[in-house]
Amino acid sequence: MMRRLLAVAALAGCNPDFSSIPCERDDNCPATLRCVQRTCVAGDGGSVAGGNASAGGSTSAGGSTSAGGNATAGGNATAGGSASAGGTTTAGGNAAGGSTSAGGSATAGGEAAAGGSAGGGTAGGAAVGDGGFPPCQADGGPAFTIEGARCANFCTPFELREVIVTAVDDSFTGSAGDGRGRFWVQQAGARRGFWVSKAFTDLPRAWRPTVGDFINVRGYPQREPTFVDRYGYRSVLANACTASTRTDGGELVVEVLDAGVPLPPVAVFTTPFGDAMGGAARPNPEWTSTRIALSQPLSLTNSAPTALVRIGLDGGISTYSGFEVSGGVLVSNVFTIRGPDGGASVCDWRAVAGDGGRVSFPNGISGVWDTATAVWCVGMSNCVRDAGIVPGTANAYTHVLYPTSCADLVGMVQ
Repeated sequence: MMRRLLAVAALAGCNPDFSSIPCERDDNCPATLRCVQRTCVAGDGGSVAGGNASAGGSTSAGGSTSAGGNATAGGNATAGGSASAGGTTTAGGNAAGGSTSAGGSATAGGEAAAGGSAGGGTAGGAAVGDGGFPPCQADGGPAFTIEGARCANFCTPFELREVIVTAVDDSFTGSAGDGRGRFWVQQAGARRGFWVSKAFTDLPRAWRPTVGDFINVRGYPQREPTFVDRYGYRSVLANACTASTRTDGGELVVEVLDAGVPLPPVAVFTTPFGDAMGGAARPNPEWTSTRIALSQPLSLTNSAPTALVRIGLDGGISTYSGFEVSGGVLVSNVFTIRGPDGGASVCDWRAVAGDGGRVSFPNGISGVWDTATAVWCVGMSNCVRDAGIVPGTANAYTHVLYPTSCADLVGMVQ
């Protein structure tokens, strides 16, 4: 057991490698560093602490887009997002022994061949491709649709029309009255979803998402930074791509058409679905960012899966961010660990199982199917963060089910 804990804790190491921070401008970098060829380097133009910026500019693992605009010195991005100019590797950012060609972009959904470089892509940015989704067709997808957004080129303006907010990750109004939020949308009847990030400065500034909002939304397809906990690597529609590729003002713009509309039908599945193989797989990517339901009876089989371990500042295991159910499906508890008022949850089934209870879900469970990765700091609350990884594996991210309330997670104790 001690050997297992040490192996997991070793994943949480926080090496101060400033060269791993992608940037668009100097204020994306920690103090005393500059943004040169899309990488934070020393003020004299040299690389620092463990890496050299290669000719043409290399992207960090996954070729992350900068969600939230300006990354802080600790590598924590705020809400929103700017895409990194230059190439982006596919498949979660792990090119097999190769790298994207200088200044170029990887083909949608593909991986660079061993020892080689990923080709393809078009001017204006890399195709979204992976980011949690399966490979795209060369001709992309229909305009204004979820399918089109999934295969659109990075940093090319794209508008989703007549989509419904199906779930909200977070929603907040700042002291100046501006709203921000991260949320999922689907088109009525389409049964495919997409992840959207609105920053305080996006339009309308005061708007923030509510489930049932019926909207048009225009932004820039890109990918969340690799060093962002939980949703790193994920494809996102956000704001602020680089000036060199941007063709309009750069904001994410939301047009509210209606509110309180019925949600699209939930895609219903029975097993086999979603076997993450302990976090080593990326199951069912075609349903990424979509509300689904697993309708068959399920049992909680593991209340402490290594893939969902959380490491504290002291380097030890602090908790687990979910559990595993029948069929190898990983279930996140980030939205159900607390009650609606911030108090105790009535569906903290992981804790019940951890205390010895036999938990089952007679009618299955539902939620949003999406990506998950883990990024920690050990020894300090703010540090230069490494790229995310699924604990106990070599996988950059996996797919998990996110129940958004206890209504998605009705269980019983036997």
